[in-house]
Amino acid sequence: MTKKKKSEIKKIYVKKPKIGESYWFWFAGGITHGVLMEKDEKLTDHYNEPWYILQSKSGMRYPIGIFKLRHDRPIIKHDV
Repeated sequence: MTKKKKSEIKKIYVKKPKIGESYWFWFAGGITHGVLMEKDEKLTDHYNEPWYILQSKSGMRYPIGIFKLRHDRPIIKHDV
């Protein structure tokens, strides 16, 4: 029999994100900075958690879940 993974407790760093404010976020393994443009209702309904569209300075738009938003740039610890 296979063991079931324990459900991971996710931490919300931004409780109530506001449209027009800047946030740091994780996307595809990297950290990016952008402005919150709108709430994505279709992804929110699909995943049952809040999803937002953020736009970076270069104009790229990213769908980001609430658990990947931060006010400050996160510190990355690398194993050396």
